Amino acid sequence: MTRMDINKIFGAFDSEKDDNGFPIPKFIKNIEENHPKYYLGMFKKLINNHLSYQKGLIQMFQAADPKLDMGDIKAAGENMLYNRAWEYIKNYDLNDEYSQITLKKSKSVELEHAFVSAIVYFENQEEYEKCAFLKKFLDFLDSVS
Repeated sequence: MTRMDINKIFGAFDSEKDDNGFPIPKFIKNIEENHPKYYLGMFKKLINNHLSYQKGLIQMFQAADPKLDMGDIKAAGENMLYNRAWEYIKNYDLNDEYSQITLKKSKSVELEHAFVSAIVYFENQEEYEKCAFLKKFLDFLDSVS
């Protein structure tokens, strides 16, 4: 009968080491979550997906309880959406050359629509610093072919 090595079992949950106890290089660890394409993709996906299913969600709540204020539900949903999307895009370093190349390659109507939607939302919330940050992305995308 083979004995279990408890250190190997719990070592599997250690984010700093792989199963054999060797350190994982920092550039490999969480590469997807730290990649500029990930930030752009999550930002675009959150906004565009939300906008596409928002109508159905509101109809579902309305059918469940007609007394609910749909305006409040919509406002709360938008607040959560745009602030969550902001949490991704605020980490994007537009001054970084690799990030600029990634943004250029990711240029699409959907991405530009996400930036415009976020700017309009934050402008209505009077969060002008966020608008200025997001406008830099649109300016950059306008400058590339």
